[in-house]
Amino acid sequence: MAHREALGYTLGIMPSPTQRNTDLPALHPLFRAKAQTLLNQLAAEGLPFRLFEGFRSPHRQKFLFSQGRTRPGAIVTNAQPWSSYHQYGLAADFVIFDGGNWSWDDSGPAARRWERLHELGRAVGLEPLRFEKPHLQVAGLSVASLRAGQHPAGGDDSWAQTMEDAIASWEEDPAAPPLPDALPRRPALVPEMQFTSRFDGREWCVTPEGVVIREGGATTLMRTGGEPVTCRKIWEVHGAVIRDVARKYGIAPQLLLMTIATETGFARAQGFTGPVTFRWEPHVKVADAGGPVFFGDYSAGPTQVLGTTARFLIRKHRLPMDPLTVAPAFDRRPEPPVTHPMYDPATNIELGALCIVEGLAETKGDPILVAAKYNSGGLRKSASNPWKLASHGDHLDRAARWYGDACAVLRQG
Repeated sequence: MAHREALGYTLGIMPSPTQRNTDLPALHPLFRAKAQTLLNQLAAEGLPFRLFEGFRSPHRQKFLFSQGRTRPGAIVTNAQPWSSYHQYGLAADFVIFDGGNWSWDDSGPAARRWERLHELGRAVGLEPLRFEKPHLQVAGLSVASLRAGQHPAGGDDSWAQTMEDAIASWEEDPAAPPLPDALPRRPALVPEMQFTSRFDGREWCVTPEGVVIREGGATTLMRTGGEPVTCRKIWEVHGAVIRDVARKYGIAPQLLLMTIATETGFARAQGFTGPVTFRWEPHVKVADAGGPVFFGDYSAGPTQVLGTTARFLIRKHRLPMDPLTVAPAFDRRPEPPVTHPMYDPATNIELGALCIVEGLAETKGDPILVAAKYNSGGLRKSASNPWKLASHGDHLDRAARWYGDACAVLRQG
């Protein structure tokens, strides 16, 4: 339900057909994984493509089909409602985003960019359409089978909710396809929790309620004492940004709540940002500021992203911002600045989310592994804590408790 409300959906009501949907969780997990791999490879090659549109409601498909036919404008699609893979979360349009602007230019040197998009897409199992260069879809399927309700296996809750809303809201011709056979939000009962550990350390299991640990045969749900006031305050102050960023990058909002609480929970009275969150790191090497190499960096803002990390992420993901403006380098320790671009919640939380995304291949979104990698840069063995994962102090204990609080806050809405 939280996913549907976050998108502005209620059962049987879809957003305006003029609105594009770039929400990764609305896509089928099969396509979502391929699209994320493709975007990562494009970024690694410095190709400025972004996902322009993913899931497309039948109402929007009808609206686009009418362009150039019954509405002014050039024809942009030959597919009617339920005849495009977009309606099944199995396709997306990828468009050049350069200099803060979208570009469909495929002339001259730009032609090679589109060719490379298609080459990389084919390599991950996506096929382009000859007449729509931005469009890539899962290879090996057919519209006929999708319209008959034969979806690829592995659909998850967010995709199924999106499909159900689209189907329930459509009362025109052609008829909507059947609902997915089994909506994942009605799962079979799990007979027992599946525990894991690293380096023979503490055992844990991630559940919808939070992180459960098992020690001496006893299980404990990790939570802070009393009401989850810190996570509730984070959600109250920054919930809209967290929700938008989590949707954009396809990560759980609980992970962002956990990260902010663990990193800057002490700054609740200041809104988890501002000068009180400026932290000097004297041993960090800085070699990307356009001058001599020196030591001394800082973290700041709700997610405590390092300046060097912020600049790296901005450059790698071609964010529409200047890295040295957002995260200026200081060759000596300053007094905490009164104002700083990294104090901006929208900027900072997006950079924190990208830090989490960078580690997903290792962490798989497990909150304990996310917290360990976020804090120490990797998943390494350590004898300094019961988890046996390298981290500073009681960071993982605190992260586990905040994650439980985050789950509780999001359940409450």
